[in-house]
Amino acid sequence: MIQYGIPYMGSKNAIAENIVNALPPGGKILDACCVGGAVLMALAMSLKYDKVVGNDLNSATIKLLDAVLINKGQIEYEHPEPCSRNDFYLSLQKIENGNFSVQDCVHKFCGSFGNSGKNYLYGNEIEEYKILAEKMLAARTLAERRRYFGKFVKLCRSGGLINDVQQLKRLQELEGLERLERLERLERLERLDCKSLFDIDYSEFDIVYFDIPYKGTAKYDFEFDYGRFYDLFSSLKIPAFLSEYDAPFECVSEFEKTQLLGMNSKSTTKEKLFFNGSREQYKELMGANYDQKAEQTCLL
Repeated sequence: MIQYGIPYMGSKNAIAENIVNALPPGGKILDACCVGGAVLMALAMSLKYDKVVGNDLNSATIKLLDAVLINKGQIEYEHPEPCSRNDFYLSLQKIENGNFSVQDCVHKFCGSFGNSGKNYLYGNEIEEYKILAEKMLAARTLAERRRYFGKFVKLCRSGGLINDVQQLKRLQELEGLERLERLERLERLERLDCKSLFDIDYSEFDIVYFDIPYKGTAKYDFEFDYGRFYDLFSSLKIPAFLSEYDAPFECVSEFEKTQLLGMNSKSTTKEKLFFNGSREQYKELMGANYDQKAEQTCLL
């Protein structure tokens, strides 16, 4: 499975292709709330659009996506330095002050628990183990990796965590620090903007897709005016689509999304795609790509 976008709370990675398949083809499409960039990347990699533009109010997200998708070479992928607790909270402070680097954005989203950008990834009791594990896997030279491996095994044995080196296999997963896959076909991605949804000139686009903060879910970095957004969504003169659990618009498709809640638990939710027109208008836009099964599922 292709990894779309950066790790992010509420990422659409698992259903990004489904969403793109449910959108009509067009010339220029705007992902107006591109957050972690999953749908943005899927749009750019599809052959349905001539140009793709991303926008998000979170400046740290835009800076990181720019480094991953457009102005590449700013991030160390092969030998990343581990993000310590101090690194993480220092980066959060710098982002809040508006004077931050791409690496600060990496710390915020890849060094946080659940990729929420709020709390540090590792608990106090396992932080030292995890940092050493990262170093023994990503150090620049074989000699360094061996040295950190020795320190890791010694620490685990002294702490009673493991008695056999074979048990190291259970510690191979490094949550939230996956390598971002560099993909082709991203030349369709024209630019990334950092604007409020209410300040965008939508007239330059043929289609717009919104992934707003869902009602009743975890708080984001800013308050969202749902009433004002619904007025905007219904007034747009171009086809507009919205991902949500529920909204006062025409539902045109539905997707099941599974989320991991912990080491041994997960939950499945149903996310819907809403349209600012009628179902008949949606059918006309989709043409031969219209999915009858998706209609029936959404009507249930």
